[in-house]
Amino acid sequence: MTFLKILLFLAVVGGAFYGADCYRKIENAKSELTDLRPALIQAQEALSYSKDAWEKYDALKSKADQAAATTATLQQQKEDGEKKLKAALEQFSALATALNEAVNKVRTNEASLSFPEIKLTDGRVLKDAKVRKVEETLVSFMHSAGIGSVPITQLPPSVLEQLDLGTTSLTSAMDVTAAGLMAKTQHLDGLSVTCPVPLVEKPYKLELNAVVMAKSFQGKAADEMEVSVNKIRYAKGTTLSLDGAISGILKSVSALEGITNPQQQVRDTKVSTFPAKRASFSANRFGSELLTESLFILNGDEMWMVQVIFSSKSKAGRPIAENILASVKIEPAP
Repeated sequence: MTFLKILLFLAVVGGAFYGADCYRKIENAKSELTDLRPALIQAQEALSYSKDAWEKYDALKSKADQAAATTATLQQQKEDGEKKLKAALEQFSALATALNEAVNKVRTNEASLSFPEIKLTDGRVLKDAKVRKVEETLVSFMHSAGIGSVPITQLPPSVLEQLDLGTTSLTSAMDVTAAGLMAKTQHLDGLSVTCPVPLVEKPYKLELNAVVMAKSFQGKAADEMEVSVNKIRYAKGTTLSLDGAISGILKSVSALEGITNPQQQVRDTKVSTFPAKRASFSANRFGSELLTESLFILNGDEMWMVQVIFSSKSKAGRPIAENILASVKIEPAP
């Protein structure tokens, strides 16, 4: 029994030491776990962030892949469209050339055409009038009172139609259509205009104390047509007048060498809800007629002037100028 008690005592003592050791190890593990918990939370947060970032990246990559495919399709469509437009322009150009040749033949053949009487729009009457020469804006006649040239604006519709002249002529319609095909919308520092002539910024300076900034965009076509867009910003509080600006332009143009009989018409209008004025100017210069169609726009402290200058030699100049000015818009501030 004594031996058995000793064994039991040793078992109890050993168990106590084992239990104490296990308890100590458990407490140490709990302490380490407590110390590791913030790191574990950070690791979980980092893992969650990485997972979220990866999902976003994967979604963006998918969209980018789709956009790339769409871009490639759109680029192909753009290239196909440009090819078709080029082919259409070539066909149109060939048609315009053939039409101009046909019209020139008609006008040449009718250079001996006679009219018993031509009643002009200014009240004059040409008796026994015979066509001597046909130009785009003038027709030369030999008549009972002598020889003289008549502006096409004074000829009756029947004569204009027979000689394919005026705004209803086929050649003018072809020129207007060609200009429309070539026209592109151009954005010029707050103003947009659809114009067949590329407009490039040029140096522009005004020696006026009230002027804060001045910009000018200009372009010139082969048929003597010039287009300009000027933007002027004035100091705050400056009193601006569209009529004053128009009057200044009229004086400067009228002062050009060779100008005679200057005429101008002005009417009120609006552009993108802003007050504006349309001005039509004409004058004789060096044997032809100088013509200008202008648009003046007031936008707070800024004034815009869009101007198309052409001569009577410019084919379909006026309808093309009208189309250019009709396309002008003031764009919203960014």
